[in-house]
Amino acid sequence: MRRLRLPIARTSSYAREPMSKAPHSKRDSNQGYLTALLVVVASIGIGLFGLPRLGRRAAHSDSALIGRPAPDFMLRAISEGGLGKPQRLSDLQGKTVVLDFFASWCGPCRQQAPIIDRLARRLSGPKLAVYGVNTSDEFADARTYLDAHRPSYPVLFDGDAEAANAFGVSGLPTLLVIDKLGIVRAVEMGVVGEGELESLIHEAETTEGTARERSKSEGAGPAL
Repeated sequence: MRRLRLPIARTSSYAREPMSKAPHSKRDSNQGYLTALLVVVASIGIGLFGLPRLGRRAAHSDSALIGRPAPDFMLRAISEGGLGKPQRLSDLQGKTVVLDFFASWCGPCRQQAPIIDRLARRLSGPKLAVYGVNTSDEFADARTYLDAHRPSYPVLFDGDAEAANAFGVSGLPTLLVIDKLGIVRAVEMGVVGEGELESLIHEAETTEGTARERSKSEGAGPAL
């Protein structure tokens, strides 16, 4: 089985270059203290202003899929209660759909999962379908993860990352919102907060309604 290891949605670290040793002077020491002070100040600034922002918001994608029909797929359920049951994405038309692409080895995905679970418990029903899509993972590892966490929403298995590739998923977690007509309305990479996710769902429903009304208006004949 071909396994594509998608990157985790986080900033990368850089290897530190080896430093050559040289005699230290008093001037060098003063410069060293100044540099250390600047690093401390910069770190405090990042901690106060940068990290909280990174923790709350995901990266908005400029995916070419936004506003276009979602690629169809057929995947089998890996979660309890529907193990092995096939699910075709296009069969969900008529509902707003949330897809959460994740893997058992992805740390931020574990932060996203309880957020998805709370929202699914509150909003899943006739108008909204929430699915996890386990991708780029081993079946046994995915099952172990699900046995430990037991999400309330169904999870599909995308072991060869075919669905992930179709949606252009380049990092995990990646979350998609698809409207009732099957049009992709949002693609977010990183951890998405519960309130933000609910807003994306509402925007998808609103956009879908507006598009439907526009289509009716354009298709109508001239007034008599």
